[in-house]
Amino acid sequence: MTTTTDPVTPAAGAATAELKPGARFRRVGGALSLLGAGTLTFVSLLMIPYENQTHAEYLQTGVDHTTNILWAAVVLHFGYLLLVPAAFTLVRLARRTAPKLSMTAMVLAGLGSGLSGIIVVDFYDVALANSLPADQALEIWNLAGSYGQGAIIAASSVLGMALGINLAVFAAWRARAIPVYPLVLNVVGWAVFTLFSGDAWLPSIGTGLVAIGLAWAGVIVLRTRDEVWDRL
Repeated sequence: MTTTTDPVTPAAGAATAELKPGARFRRVGGALSLLGAGTLTFVSLLMIPYENQTHAEYLQTGVDHTTNILWAAVVLHFGYLLLVPAAFTLVRLARRTAPKLSMTAMVLAGLGSGLSGIIVVDFYDVALANSLPADQALEIWNLAGSYGQGAIIAASSVLGMALGINLAVFAAWRARAIPVYPLVLNVVGWAVFTLFSGDAWLPSIGTGLVAIGLAWAGVIVLRTRDEVWDRL
């Protein structure tokens, strides 16, 4: 096991009595957020059997798989939300050994919380695709996407979360709290998800790698003793 999470032997059970209030709740909650964030994101993409190479294909997906997309958006919303406490949990593992890096990761992950709000756009896209002829729906969709202000919100949210969660995993690895494998899985997974977002299956494979990496870290946090966690 690593240095940060190595269990220690408390003196006559005194450590348990001296734990800060809510220490176990924060540890278990952080572990569950790590387990749930990547898993829900991965599951949400599996719910949408789509081709997304063009904007027209994307909108047609809203017609062909309406129910799948609407429920996938709900699942993805909670997956993205859980990425924030997941990142904060990793930051806690590294905050003493890499404070500047941890703070940067925390700020970026906070900016990335906007991802869950962007998901609401899926409902409008589905409504467009099902209410208007394909050419008109595509015209309005392109017009909405042309506004630069929306691009600022989307870019800061996507890049903020992608960089934030990976920096948090890196910081936890650098602090020797987790092995290198979760870091590799997360970096590769996010790269695949970002670079091949138009493919039918590669984004799901990418988020699957992220889910394994975050769950790995979550199991480590879950198995950490309360007195060790309380001292981090």
